[in-house]
Amino acid sequence: MITKPPIDELTEKAGDKYTLCCVVAKRAKELHNNPELPPNKKPISYASEEFDDGIVEISKKL
Repeated sequence: MITKPPIDELTEKAGDKYTLCCVVAKRAKELHNNPELPPNKKPISYASEEFDDGIVEISKKL
C-alpha cells in the first residue's frame, strides 16, 4: 500500500486513479531487478516517489 506520498496527492497529479495505476505500475516494472533501485525499497514505492517528484511523467499518445 502506498502511504508516502499520499495516494490522494498522486491521484490529483495524475488526473484519475486509473492513469496513476498505469504510470506507476509501468515504471515499477522497469525498475524490477534494476541496480538503480535501492535494496530496501520496493519497486512500486520507488516508482510512486519518482512520480511525486516529477521524475516520471505521463505521456499521452494520440
